[in-house]
Amino acid sequence: MAYLIGLDIGGANTKVCYLRIDGGKLTGAGGNSVYYELWRNPNGLGKVLRDFPLPALVSEERPAGIALTMTGELCDCFTSKAQGVLAIFAAVADSFPRVPIYTWTVNGAFISPQELTSQPGQAAAANWLASALALAQSPSLTKAAAIFADMGSTTTDILSLASGRVLARGQTDTERLLTGELIYTGILRTSVDAVVKEVYLDGQICSVAHEYFTVMADVNRLLGQIAEADYTVATPDGGGKDRESCARRLARLVAAEAEELGEDAICRLACCIREKQLQQVMDGMLRHASRKEMTRSRYFITAGQGSFLLKTAAERLGWQETPWWKIMPGAGPDLPMAAYAVAWLLAQRLYSRLEGKEEERDVG
Repeated sequence: MAYLIGLDIGGANTKVCYLRIDGGKLTGAGGNSVYYELWRNPNGLGKVLRDFPLPALVSEERPAGIALTMTGELCDCFTSKAQGVLAIFAAVADSFPRVPIYTWTVNGAFISPQELTSQPGQAAAANWLASALALAQSPSLTKAAAIFADMGSTTTDILSLASGRVLARGQTDTERLLTGELIYTGILRTSVDAVVKEVYLDGQICSVAHEYFTVMADVNRLLGQIAEADYTVATPDGGGKDRESCARRLARLVAAEAEELGEDAICRLACCIREKQLQQVMDGMLRHASRKEMTRSRYFITAGQGSFLLKTAAERLGWQETPWWKIMPGAGPDLPMAAYAVAWLLAQRLYSRLEGKEEERDVG
């Protein structure tokens, strides 16, 4: 029996997943995610990793390997992406001594620590490719075409898959912004004034205040799309995450107080904002659907904290939506996708064509 650990380290969320391999078969998986603002204290990442609630068996037995992917290198606490990549790798290496670390790259391959040291840039912002390639190579999808969308707290990835390959036109984040494969809009951390420039208020068009007053988590909390426990990011004002606090912050978007607008007007404002973000995502989906290679797409696969919005977008477009964990062998709805995907890709490399089983799913 062996264990592999997948790590997906972002600027705001650190995700861990483990796979249990027995006789060349995947017999168990578990995972968790912790909200950690890397940009505030990059030196604290090691403690976050060491304190992760992994099951005793995983902690007691040295893992056979760690599959590492990241996006946190873009945090402005680092002077360059290269510095960020190496700092994140160092934190992982210090937290898991004597465990081999395989770092995933935008070239679609794992590299050694020595290769990473000489070319750290190739590991920057590569988690999207781990998720997409694992899906493309999963047994149930290898010959099918699909559009895959992953909406997280901050960004949305939209990618085309066909014949076991990821048909990405961009590689770096800048290239992916140009190709529409990366949209900087998310379900929690995105500042509302980045989603809308103006809103409808009492039948009139009202410009918004371009200040960090409110985030999309406030909008989704008011609309009942997320519970207070799902509001895992910091609030702009350091205040509460109850509906009253969310309403107070959202009212400031139009330079008002909640009492001035009233509950009904604030809820209508939230609906307007949600529709604008939904349209942004739908535009990205339609852009991908227009690609020549996607004319026979059978699947629209979703992942991330914003899966509920992606599902709504699919319904609006008449697309059939399938959650990622119904495609990937041995996966479940409670697992962080990119961390699972990068661990699964490493298992494929170390154990050849891994057989997936769903005998049990543990959550650490």
